[in-house]
Amino acid sequence: MLQVGEEIKVLSASAPTSEYGIAVARVSFRKGTFTSGVATHHMIGIGCSLPTSVEHMIDGTRLRHHITPGSLCLCPVQACHSTAFGGSMSGIVLRISPECLALATSDLLGHNAGLIEQLNGRDGFIAHVAHVLKAEAAAGHPNGTLFWNAATDALLAHLVRQHLDQSPPPNCEQLDLNSINHLDSFIRANLDETLSLDSLAEIVSCGRFQFARLFQSTMGISPYKYVIRRRLETARAMIQARKVSLAEISAATGFSDQSHMTKWIKRVYGATPTQLAG
Repeated sequence: MLQVGEEIKVLSASAPTSEYGIAVARVSFRKGTFTSGVATHHMIGIGCSLPTSVEHMIDGTRLRHHITPGSLCLCPVQACHSTAFGGSMSGIVLRISPECLALATSDLLGHNAGLIEQLNGRDGFIAHVAHVLKAEAAAGHPNGTLFWNAATDALLAHLVRQHLDQSPPPNCEQLDLNSINHLDSFIRANLDETLSLDSLAEIVSCGRFQFARLFQSTMGISPYKYVIRRRLETARAMIQARKVSLAEISAATGFSDQSHMTKWIKRVYGATPTQLAG
């Protein structure tokens, strides 16, 4: 999440859903600390200590100000960023995978959209969820995976509604909403089948390579990851319903076998199927 040295101390951290979810860390910085880099994830910082002078830079935009409790910094993925701390401070850092936010965006908007950078903002809901996740992680996740997923899903939905550029990308080559809805319905109805790029491209009457490019441009995620997400969402719902066996669920959702499904569930949700059912 951050390059950690003598000036930076990670007080607690957790990433139970590191593939598609949100990781959290409670971090302290010494006076004079300087951090910089290119964001590999969407990053959210929440100030927690007494007012501290800082200089923030995100993609060339600079701001000198004081971080106070609840101060919000949003740094989009792939943005160049740096922060110089005039005094010591502590805060909460949330790391959000691009795939995770892209999937939430596609569900709620029907197209891709970018996170709007903020150098010094305020958002009570984000601050509240950040503190909830920090406390849950520090306590060893006593409320389980479902609690974490519910909190992070609420945060993602809030980001989509309040902190994204709601306009479709300027790229003129996009799949229209009817095509996206048709594709999604087809995928959900055929999860137990082998879904290839050719079969999906045929739905919208274009070649496989053009389809892959258009889908990525429109949805912000590859067709492969989109299908995996739909398989996992359906498998999770079936597991929690407890009506059929895990082997039957893996077959119904298109995984090669129960072991393959379990591997993906642990990778994405940070839990076993048994824990999801519990």
